[in-house]
Amino acid sequence: MHKIMTGTIASAAGVALLLGGAGSFALWNAEASSAATGVRSGTLTLTALDDGAWTDITNGRTDTIDPAKVLMVPGNTYRFTQTLVVGATGKDMRAQLTYAPQSITGDQGLIAATTRTLEVTSSSAGLRKTSDTVFEVTPAEGRSTVRVVFTIALPESATTGQGGSVDVGALAFTLTQTAIGS
Repeated sequence: MHKIMTGTIASAAGVALLLGGAGSFALWNAEASSAATGVRSGTLTLTALDDGAWTDITNGRTDTIDPAKVLMVPGNTYRFTQTLVVGATGKDMRAQLTYAPQSITGDQGLIAATTRTLEVTSSSAGLRKTSDTVFEVTPAEGRSTVRVVFTIALPESATTGQGGSVDVGALAFTLTQTAIGS
């Protein structure tokens, strides 16, 4: 009995010694601050430099028109021309420029019968056409101007949309940044 009691006391004393030192064990560490400054984000903006103008270019015409006052018939082609300003700050900035399809409203049959194209030119931004209505823009650091030419036509073969209307008065353009790796 005496041996069992002595062994139990010795075991308890060993555990107590081990636990007593658990709170005082520490690894060395140190820290230092750096002289680095903050990181800021760039910007991407699109604004109209002018109001733009509509022209009837059917059969070589160059008549300025108000699209709210003309009646489009099969074979007509109308063109909208406007200068936009792309503001861009930051390295590796690229964006897709297109027109906003939802900004053209009206009779869905007539809208579906029309063809729509977009041309973009610039002397201060890099451009690459990716579809009939989308351009990849690589603007210069700061500010670039682009000229957009939107064309809407009702082909001579159109058989739908008679008596309908297409509202292009709220035509809008969008600029959406593209991922760096794309």
